[in-house]
Amino acid sequence: MGASEGASEAFHRFLRRVWQRDIRPLLSGVQADRRARYARAGGKAAAAAGLLLDGALRLRGRPFTRFLTVMGSSLGAIAPDVFEWDLFARLKPEQRSAAEGRVERAARELPDAEALALFELSPSATRDDLRSAWRGAAQRWHPDKAPDEQQRAEHQVRFLTYQAAYERLTEAFDEGRLPI
Repeated sequence: MGASEGASEAFHRFLRRVWQRDIRPLLSGVQADRRARYARAGGKAAAAAGLLLDGALRLRGRPFTRFLTVMGSSLGAIAPDVFEWDLFARLKPEQRSAAEGRVERAARELPDAEALALFELSPSATRDDLRSAWRGAAQRWHPDKAPDEQQRAEHQVRFLTYQAAYERLTEAFDEGRLPI
């Protein structure tokens, strides 16, 4: 049972927004170390490629070496800003708990339309449709179903997100805001 495209895209939009706004500030020290390491590695690899090009073309002043070293270092420094599940999995327990709390809080604050999009439901969906979608998501993304420890972090975040969105939508049904 694979995750469908629409739900996956809605989840990734949500996660990117939460990552930028809430989680990245928690990881400034972790990311600074990774950024420096990636910049060094990118710069060295690009410099080696530049030296090969300059040597093969017999260019004086090594223009490719300089250009590629700068580009490799820059791209290497940018790489850690992208959300990675392995980075999330390697957080210290207190950082991980804080990040999970922020993801859960952001999911509780989702507008009804975005919460419905996580489950691929239309605004006219019934409570039974929501319950069925929640069961499918819970079975698919429960942390105990993760095949290894690395994927457990992804399953945990997804499960918390879907659970908070489900609770949010259940309240909307109770208050009469849904179905529209």
